[in-house]
Amino acid sequence: MTRTILLLFSLFVLLSCSEDYKKISSISQIEGFWENDEESFFVDVEKMILVYADSTRLILSTRVYDRSKIIVSSGSVMYYDAHVFINDDGSSIKISKINIKESNTYYKK
Repeated sequence: MTRTILLLFSLFVLLSCSEDYKKISSISQIEGFWENDEESFFVDVEKMILVYADSTRLILSTRVYDRSKIIVSSGSVMYYDAHVFINDDGSSIKISKINIKESNTYYKK
């Protein structure tokens, strides 16, 4: 009995500590500087560009029918197609690349 209660308590703590992400509803939600252990970038939604730490500029576009889906390209060359999710307080985003099958979490600077 004690073991079951301890197991349920552990499960509750684990689930309550996980961050919930939801699809972005507007590209403006991801404006600003973002980073993780591997890379950092700036999202400028007015100019619709991503600027990486090495000054690489890539074009950012969204789908009219799905605002959570972005396309990152250099113009004629598409780098990736992705869905973007954001946590409740806007402090982290998750970019799930569709064509590469990769997902990364970034934190607001």
